[in-house]
Amino acid sequence: MGGSDKPSLTVVTFFTEGPPHDACLPLTETVSELQTSLAQAGVRLIAYTPRLLQEDDYYRKHCQTLGKECKEPGMELLPHAAKLGYYAWKPLVICKVLSQLQPGDMLLFMDANVRKYRDYKEGLSDLPSTCSHLLQRADIFVPLEDAVWKRIRNHCKALTLDLMDANTFQISYAPCVCVNRILVRKSPLADAIMAEWLQWCANKMVISPLPNPYTHPLCLFHTPEQAILAILLRKRVLAGDLPQGWPFYSYACGHRVFHLRSLEAWPISFVTSLCSRLRAMLFFLRHAAFAFVYPFTDSFWCQFPRATGGYLLKFAWRGFVMCLIPLPDNC
Repeated sequence: MGGSDKPSLTVVTFFTEGPPHDACLPLTETVSELQTSLAQAGVRLIAYTPRLLQEDDYYRKHCQTLGKECKEPGMELLPHAAKLGYYAWKPLVICKVLSQLQPGDMLLFMDANVRKYRDYKEGLSDLPSTCSHLLQRADIFVPLEDAVWKRIRNHCKALTLDLMDANTFQISYAPCVCVNRILVRKSPLADAIMAEWLQWCANKMVISPLPNPYTHPLCLFHTPEQAILAILLRKRVLAGDLPQGWPFYSYACGHRVFHLRSLEAWPISFVTSLCSRLRAMLFFLRHAAFAFVYPFTDSFWCQFPRATGGYLLKFAWRGFVMCLIPLPDNC
């Protein structure tokens, strides 16, 4: 590792350049801002674009943009997913950089748009030490978020669970990870998990929202690559490849700051779980009460034209019910 006592850290991201290179947002200046912040912390950034990957066989087959938005079921909050190949490029860019690293080196994938999500820039100055700490007990870390109600079941279409042999309580009702950051240490286990994720993301029946011949009543969204990775990681915990209690940390309520002072320890106590569930239930009751108001007045919901009053009612009751369902063992 270059003669250093500490493992190196590399950050990888993927961004679009906008016309004429692609039909998505121009994020070149945003990524330059991210690169500057990382350089100040002594961290290298590797950034891929659709243009850089156009000669890659996997990218051409599985990640090409469709050139338009599709009004698919379960994708109300991910309107651009079809344009971006359902994010199958995410395991691709991670695997590409992993293949260049030495055993023990650290790799962090993070989303590129630090201007839209300002809290993504918080904690970057301490990023190497944060990553070292998060990898003390396992070779991979992916944070949880609102884990008492954000489960794999309500973030994944039913057919994907069936095709991945994951339609069980122990898997489908486990917390769903948040893949805006994925941290790995170069190792045989990390390589195997990322390769398996890459393989499953190439299966259109699994990653895309359609076909979906039957909809589970508690399914809120289909989060394509995220649901797949959550299933694979949960299986690794159940198989003993990852320790019980993994991933040990969750984002704190209301933000996604990637720093030890901001992350919350996981698993949580009964009292903390009860408080989290009650807070979430009140959140969903408010959404039920103002379901036909929030699409026009709430800054978050105004971003999504398909988030109608009817959609928010379904969001509210499904989320409320999920708060009442216990977590599986060893979560």
